[in-house]
Amino acid sequence: MAIMYPSSLPTSFIETDRGEAKVFQCLKEQLSDEWIVYHSVYWSGKPTGYHRRRNGETDFIITHPTYGIVVVEVKGGVFIQYNQEDDLWISTDQHLQTHDLTNPFDQALRNYYALIDVIVRLNSKTLHANLVKSSIPMAHCVIFSDVTRVSGNLPINYDKELILYHQDLNLIERRLIAILDFFFESQYRNVQLTKDIVKQLQKAYAPTFVLDRQLSTWIEDEQKRMLQLTEEQYQILDICRQLNQASIYGCAGSGKTLLAIKKAIMCAESEQRTALICFNSILGNKFRKHAQGIEDLMAGNLHQLLLTYLPEGSQEEMLFDDMAMLDTVMNLEIEKFDAIIVDEAQDFTEEQLDIIHYLLKEDGLIYYFWDDNQRIIRTSLHIPNNVPILTLSTNLRNTQYIFDYVKSHYLKPMDIKHKGPLGREVTFTQPYAEQNQTACFSLLRKEIQKLVVNEQMSPEDITILTFKSKSKSWLNQFSLPNTSLSYFEDEVLANHIRIETVRRFKGMESKVVIVTEMNDERCLQDETLFHEMCYVSFSRATNHLIVIPNQYSLEKLKD
Repeated sequence: MAIMYPSSLPTSFIETDRGEAKVFQCLKEQLSDEWIVYHSVYWSGKPTGYHRRRNGETDFIITHPTYGIVVVEVKGGVFIQYNQEDDLWISTDQHLQTHDLTNPFDQALRNYYALIDVIVRLNSKTLHANLVKSSIPMAHCVIFSDVTRVSGNLPINYDKELILYHQDLNLIERRLIAILDFFFESQYRNVQLTKDIVKQLQKAYAPTFVLDRQLSTWIEDEQKRMLQLTEEQYQILDICRQLNQASIYGCAGSGKTLLAIKKAIMCAESEQRTALICFNSILGNKFRKHAQGIEDLMAGNLHQLLLTYLPEGSQEEMLFDDMAMLDTVMNLEIEKFDAIIVDEAQDFTEEQLDIIHYLLKEDGLIYYFWDDNQRIIRTSLHIPNNVPILTLSTNLRNTQYIFDYVKSHYLKPMDIKHKGPLGREVTFTQPYAEQNQTACFSLLRKEIQKLVVNEQMSPEDITILTFKSKSKSWLNQFSLPNTSLSYFEDEVLANHIRIETVRRFKGMESKVVIVTEMNDERCLQDETLFHEMCYVSFSRATNHLIVIPNQYSLEKLKD
């Protein structure tokens, strides 16, 4: 069976071009696999003299490493007539409809010379047209696929040896070889050159290639689809308008933080003195930026907020003693808030939530946003039980591929869903040995090199997360030759790759996240904590996730 490009024809083509389809099938079934057949080859010739660039299409180019190359023009139709005076060709199809035809012999000859031009261009330093014609067996022919005979005389310049009819299709290989022998006659055949040209044509007309896009542009399109509030989120906001307090549970990536910010701004803009509070200092910085220029809105993490109230000299000490801080705050004259929005509420201790409640007016509004599958800081949840619970069950932040891995570490009975772009498969590198820092850093540098150089990702869109604390992490010693790094900082400079712990980065997100150092001591001893750390860290990546495991964590991920 011949090697065909394409390997088959679409049904729509078979129905409209029955002649070519019939020839295609005969060539495919009767020729051996040494023959290579190209169907419907477009070409563009170079402009010459005063003539513009010529373009055309060849019905078939048929090649064999020994016999040579045949350019074929196919004309279908059960009745074809030619008028010499007007140089007019007319075809009648099986439905007795007539069609004007382009002179098939002129087409075959023009396509023959166009192919010679292609061969010369592929070998511009060693070949010219005359050498190709004199060294390589090449021919052109016309196949009338539906007719069986000629009535009358063909013009003398149309060699009958170069014409095939319906009955010749059953002997197609023999006829092609005969055409090449007739055309090339007894000239010297350069066998090696013929083989080389056949290989060159295969590379030119049937190349193997990939057209893809850089990660940076791919992410740009995905981000546009992720920024809009969903109907589910709008419903939560509408319900909250009717409630003085609400507990909004949402899976990772469901837009809890986005809604918390939106709700805080709405309260402030309705002239309510509002506080937007979280536990995480990095997330607190993000909140403060959103609150800039908005009257009646204070935003930040709890400790940053309390620093404005605590007496000087005792601030640092009290920040790490919840009971002392609670006693101090309750004895201060503080202007209380009309509304408080608490994000990542599962992170707060009972005493810290008591402080937050003390900061709220007696009839004030309070909304808790939380996800108890992210309790990697606290083991207990202290949100009051009598608060109405609303649910966000659809992940909107991550691509589908990332969500699938996030969901595999979700330990709650609720069925979480996904809505958003498919994205790319999560990258898992080969594991590094438990204590091999050099191997870990080598894998990390290799992945960053691909992201920054090959994929044109901006450094500030890349975050490296470790399961370990910043004091125990190897990443304090990690460096890159041409890229700046930010090590465990609340604020990151532009054009820096961020290095952070999973716990400190909770509530945040990054277009690309690289997770490594998954062998944290606490995770080694607590199966649930390991899954929660995976859930939190993987879900920080909006568009692309890379995991660099050691052997232990890889085995845990496979379980």
